Amino acid sequence: MVLAVLLAAACATVKTPILAVDGLRIGDMGISGVALDVGFRVRNPNPEPLTIERFEYELFVNGNRLGRGFEAKGLELAGYGETKVRTRFDVNLLSLPGAVKDVLRQDRVHARAKGRFYVTGSFGRKELGFDSDAEVQLGR
Repeated sequence: MVLAVLLAAACATVKTPILAVDGLRIGDMGISGVALDVGFRVRNPNPEPLTIERFEYELFVNGNRLGRGFEAKGLELAGYGETKVRTRFDVNLLSLPGAVKDVLRQDRVHARAKGRFYVTGSFGRKELGFDSDAEVQLGR
């Protein structure tokens, strides 16, 4: 009986998926804004499969907050599996200081994504926080 309780408790824990910014690409540019394609690599550190129903994040480039983004389509991740996902992130240039606009002209930047995964699996439904940063190429 005690062993069954311990096994059930062990199965109920889930490690947060590992998210890494994989690249930034400047997309459509208008008078008041620019679209960024944000690439992420997402890895499941758990032996069990899980579903990321969605995730939301704040994006920082060279320490400057650009705004909020999300991925709403959902991802299926096998146990210890990895996938790539691209999201579109709209930046309002009118609300950014000139120094931040200059950051978008650089070739390499320090990108940080901080947010929450909404996941489901054999453990039920959970909300898990993430905070990831990387040096990435800023493509055009």
